[in-house]
Amino acid sequence: MLNKIAVYGKGGIGKSTISANLSAALTEAGVHVLQIGCDPKHDSTRLLTRGQKITTVLDYMRVTGHADCRIKDVLFEGYAGIGCVEAGGPKPGVGCAGRGIISAFELLERFHVEDHYDAAIYDVLGDVVCGGFAVPIRREYADTIFIVTSGEFMALYAANNILRGIRNYDGEERRVAGVVYNRRDVGGEDERVARFAEAVGLPVCAVVPRSGAFARCEAENRTLIEAGYEPAGVFRDLARTVLSGLRLHEAIPLTDDGLESVVFGTGGAVSPASVPAGAASPAAPTGSADAVNPAEPTGSANAANPAPPAEADNAAAGNAADESEPAAAADDGWKRTRGENASGELVSLNVLYDDPLHGCAFNGAVTMGVHLTDAVILAHAPQSCAYISYQTISSSGRRGLFERGALLPSAVSPNLECSFMDENDVIFGGADKLEAKVLEIKKKKPKAIVVVSSCPSGIIGDDISRVLRHADADTPIIPVKTDGNLTGDYLQGMLEVYTSLARGIIKRDAETVPDTVNVVFEKVVAKNTGSNFKVIEGFLRRLGLSVNCRFLCETTFDRLRNFTSAPLSLLAYNDYTGRLLQRFFTDEYGCTFLDEGFPVGFDETKNWILHVADFFGKNRAAEDIIRECENGYRERMDALKPVLRGRRLMVVTFNHNIDWILKAAMDAGMEIVKIGILKFSQDAGFVTRLGADLNVEEDYDGSSRGADILKYRPDVMLTNYSFANESAAVLSDTIPMCPDVGFYSGLDMTGRWAALLENNLRGEWMDDQRFVNKYYA
Repeated sequence: MLNKIAVYGKGGIGKSTISANLSAALTEAGVHVLQIGCDPKHDSTRLLTRGQKITTVLDYMRVTGHADCRIKDVLFEGYAGIGCVEAGGPKPGVGCAGRGIISAFELLERFHVEDHYDAAIYDVLGDVVCGGFAVPIRREYADTIFIVTSGEFMALYAANNILRGIRNYDGEERRVAGVVYNRRDVGGEDERVARFAEAVGLPVCAVVPRSGAFARCEAENRTLIEAGYEPAGVFRDLARTVLSGLRLHEAIPLTDDGLESVVFGTGGAVSPASVPAGAASPAAPTGSADAVNPAEPTGSANAANPAPPAEADNAAAGNAADESEPAAAADDGWKRTRGENASGELVSLNVLYDDPLHGCAFNGAVTMGVHLTDAVILAHAPQSCAYISYQTISSSGRRGLFERGALLPSAVSPNLECSFMDENDVIFGGADKLEAKVLEIKKKKPKAIVVVSSCPSGIIGDDISRVLRHADADTPIIPVKTDGNLTGDYLQGMLEVYTSLARGIIKRDAETVPDTVNVVFEKVVAKNTGSNFKVIEGFLRRLGLSVNCRFLCETTFDRLRNFTSAPLSLLAYNDYTGRLLQRFFTDEYGCTFLDEGFPVGFDETKNWILHVADFFGKNRAAEDIIRECENGYRERMDALKPVLRGRRLMVVTFNHNIDWILKAAMDAGMEIVKIGILKFSQDAGFVTRLGADLNVEEDYDGSSRGADILKYRPDVMLTNYSFANESAAVLSDTIPMCPDVGFYSGLDMTGRWAALLENNLRGEWMDDQRFVNKYYA
């Protein structure tokens, strides 16, 4: 192909008229031309087709299957055999026109359309140089780029922005032919264009005068070349310049301040933007005989000269200043879920770090949302996103069912639906399909519909709040705008769905129901969530109490709606996220919380039961529970002491509150030789009530574990993750991130150590080398 030319410029600047006339002029010179309109207005080829509205590629792809596409359905013959294609786009305000351009080019490439022509002209919208509209800039499409502008500031601003886009793709490569100046006849226009062209080092390749002939041709639906009107000569000259071989230039955009200085002629040195130190200076401009020579501007003597590339001093100074100043709130490494409490004050739920739970906010929101068991969670997402979330949820449910016989219905068969977004929805917008899906789900009469947005719907700007017009008293609809990972990670998605469901469902003035509690923030991904709840529920029943709502685990719409009817709420985990939710419910709903998580270990459980009982006036029942469990604990511990007394224990863990296991080990007579506390985002620091004599190292370096094992020579090594190369002389056990609750948590673990140590169960696999030596040496 002779030339592949991209014509860029601000919307309404005259790109389509110039492109069509250039195509006609090249055809007149014997060149077989293909013109591709890359603007959602799809009017680029109108002057070549006598005003015929041709089928756009995207409209065609929307109704035609991939295997059924035929290029003849979107490639039309225009004036003098010019090939005409319109990419098209979605309706204004929906979808992603840029993605549409990409899809259109993929179809044209699939049929090798350009191979049948001598030249291709891409007429491209240039107001927003996003990835889609930048497709023609890519090297495999355009080898020559013209930028159309007038002397108006916004046209020059768009031209400079286009140069930035080219710079991102090309670096110092040369593909820009120059500027096509389309006059608007405003004061000082010639001077402004000349200054801009000189500042960016580009020639003005053509000057298109303002003429009534263009309006006549618009009315006649033909080009100046076909009609024979002047100034058709401008385009014939431009065509000759193209055919004679263009000198191409590097894209050297200006900074915003530099652009204003050039356009308004305020003087001063002008620095190119985004040009690394040592970049080559712009080549001497060249152009047609009619071109304005930017080296000899017709404007004022204050025309700015290209300045050498900016040094990095300012950037370095900025970095130094950043180190000395507090970080801005938006950049402090915290993520936020924001809202207002009942008093109108701003409430933020912040994720401290994002390392513990990997995954997107969409997945986190869906995984938590399905625990509202009589609602439907509608994923506004491609099928693959919903499938991954479904498998994430159901895999843990299947594991619990098969391994332990624990049935969590919402985990085994989650109430998840999908809008099944596809490429057409990404291009044209998926809001209509989402609304149709909502109406379909409403027929099933769920208690509520929770709509969660994914990355694709967020990127194209689908407004999921539109579904609210279909909500009614029988089926409330709660939009949760997570936008995939645009909002944040898995934990941020959990917070988004927690707060959205609470605000969308909970009744603030629910009538108080005595002797009831709420349970808040059970970790549904933990394998012992169900068994832990049974233990807690057993304690509550013996105290004469019942559970009103589990937020958010295997609960119903009505239970959540009446959340505020319980006089007391209990945190399952009193870690960072748990405290965030406690603050949220306290600030927004005036809820009362017990300032302790579910108890783990004997002393913790004893205190927890006493505090709950004291709140409800159930002290006698609490004393009975504690007395019974004290006797059982003492009897079992007495049996362990002969085996564990004097044994050495070393602990390396992410858990920051481990008194439950340390106390059990001390009760059994073990010596705790070392405690290494690893950093963990969900806890603020190591906490203990066991005294200051413990050998504790916070911010422990995990790589020191092997050396410390040799140093302290423990009998039992307790950690979150065991390693295969651990010393064979050490009994390794894992401390769970989410321990079992109740009086006997520590006792059960120490009992396991005692059984292993007493029976010296090393495992036959450890003697493999001995057997190899005996039988195969």
